[in-house]
Amino acid sequence: MKKLFVVLLAGFAFGAKAQNAPTKQTTTIQHVRIALNGGFSQLLGKTSSEVPADARNYVSELKSGSHLGIDATYFTKSDWGIGAKFSQFMTSNSGTTNVNGMSVSMKDDIKHSFIGASFSGRKTTSNNKHTFVFALGLGYLGYNNNAFLGGQPVKITGETFGSALDAGYDFNLTKNIAIGAQINLTGGTLGKLNYESGGQGVTKTLDKDQKESMARMDISLGARFNF
Repeated sequence: MKKLFVVLLAGFAFGAKAQNAPTKQTTTIQHVRIALNGGFSQLLGKTSSEVPADARNYVSELKSGSHLGIDATYFTKSDWGIGAKFSQFMTSNSGTTNVNGMSVSMKDDIKHSFIGASFSGRKTTSNNKHTFVFALGLGYLGYNNNAFLGGQPVKITGETFGSALDAGYDFNLTKNIAIGAQINLTGGTLGKLNYESGGQGVTKTLDKDQKESMARMDISLGARFNF
């Protein structure tokens, strides 16, 4: 009977110790992040002094617009990631301008497209509710303007090296879905433009003071998907 009591006491003590021992928590790392973005954009470059006075308001209105974008990133265990980034800025305007004393209609439909590789870092709070993401993108920045002057279509295109710097915040609704806000700065300068009209084309190399700045700021909201 004494031996049975000792065995039962030892078993109870072992069971109590096992229940009180801290359980090891496992955290599932979300390696893939897909972010969809959209919102307001503002071009940051100054209006050229060569723009006529009666067209400066028209040009200023073309500096604000909207954008859409998608980021795809693969993160390692240390929360550093590499991926791809695409964003497109869109703006348009129409009006009239004075050419040799005559009022001439004009219209611009402009798109800036960035596509490139991205390098990212992220930090998630201990309760897994909030994530902060920072990214640098490097790649191609293209300019496309389907313009009209006096009813005559003029296609203006250009391309340059571009960079993009992002800072974002995600609020994690579930393990895989989040909503987020992001601010982005995109930079690039056009030194050459191609003009096509009436089946003919010409390329113009821009002087230093004529180069076209494509610098802009994006403020966006969007959905994030983590896997």
